[in-house]
Amino acid sequence: MAQRVYKQATIFNARIVGMRNLWEPSREYMGKPTEKPNYLASIIVAKTRGHWSEEPAFAGFAQAAQELYQSAMTHIPFPAVMWPIKDGDSPEPGRTPAEWMRGHWFLTGSSSSPIETNIVQGGVPVKITNRAMVKPGDIVAAGVALAVNSNNHAAVKCYMNSILFMSAGEEIAVGSSITGAELMAKAKEQGLNVTGFGTGAPAGGFTGGFQTGAPNSPATIPQFSQAGTGFAPPPAQPPASTGGFAAPTGFTPPQGFPPR
Repeated sequence: MAQRVYKQATIFNARIVGMRNLWEPSREYMGKPTEKPNYLASIIVAKTRGHWSEEPAFAGFAQAAQELYQSAMTHIPFPAVMWPIKDGDSPEPGRTPAEWMRGHWFLTGSSSSPIETNIVQGGVPVKITNRAMVKPGDIVAAGVALAVNSNNHAAVKCYMNSILFMSAGEEIAVGSSITGAELMAKAKEQGLNVTGFGTGAPAGGFTGGFQTGAPNSPATIPQFSQAGTGFAPPPAQPPASTGGFAAPTGFTPPQGFPPR
């Protein structure tokens, strides 16, 4: 059997939306128990181009997609490939898109091993020890790996290896949930005088909070050091950000990607 091909990529200027199984894995699929735990994380990227392969935030992802196709999928027509990035304005038939998906590209990545989660603190990434410090809507960078889906050789699977929380973002109510701001507004409507718990950080939390710099600040993505089941092999060194999102040099999408 041929060795499975993995292609690493980083994504910047994204917002995290799916955190339900970021730390606590799902152990069932379509109502049936799974053999392995399934950690999940979903992100959205604002649409500024007509196709996700043209988005500056997805430059590294698009390059990895091209490399994967050239390495392992040239036996099928490129337009037949099913990529994991979805258009938030084009939902599945019969479904109405969530408001937070409109105008965005949507991507979910999974892993059977815990996803590495870090937060930028004082300009460097540190491990998250207090989950209350982060929320859906925060600005993140993601380290992912792409591989041919073992159950559908015309589809590409996205593995989520790490999430780096870069800065605070406006909270997103996913599904039927309600944001803290909305709860506060409802409390005031009821005449409640909400003073809160004070200004100190939660016990065990980060006193400095989020870095307020731009999402593509010099902080680096953590090493993909966890190479257990479900993770792609770690790269020799973490990809570096140059501070911009120019398309990778020499990137020539195969036929099927829109012209850049």
